[in-house]
Amino acid sequence: MSNECENIYKLSRTTAGLTQEDAADLLGVAPRTLSDYENGHTRAPDDIVAAMTEKYNSPLLAYYHLKRYSPLGKYLPDLQEPQTHGDMAFQAIIARDELDPAVTSLKQIVADGTIDSDETEGFTSAIDTMRKVNGKIFSVVAYADRLGGKTP
Repeated sequence: MSNECENIYKLSRTTAGLTQEDAADLLGVAPRTLSDYENGHTRAPDDIVAAMTEKYNSPLLAYYHLKRYSPLGKYLPDLQEPQTHGDMAFQAIIARDELDPAVTSLKQIVADGTIDSDETEGFTSAIDTMRKVNGKIFSVVAYADRLGGKTP
């Protein structure tokens, strides 16, 4: 297992202010089992990670787990998680600025109800841009969720 994912479980727990023993009790697992998940000795099952996500109030935990361990992870957008409130706002602005021309292009392409062969490249480009923007927006929302409604 990667070092990043090994520690995401522990990071989420400690950020939630829980000891390993308290978290294990909340999750209904033995402290040793939780330690094995956190240290990468055992893969955490999806249902346990779902419980961690809820109990730790850490939506990014679910994202990282799925991205690395589920075959569906390949369909999730890549994240560039903001590190500050300014990063969050900047990422949202970049997403908007990238999305606007892609939406305009897509509207023009599908206006006649078909995607002609000479429009395929523009369509693919617009959709690729939307995928990238989706990742930026998800990153902003995940950062905001991690704040837990706290104000600076």
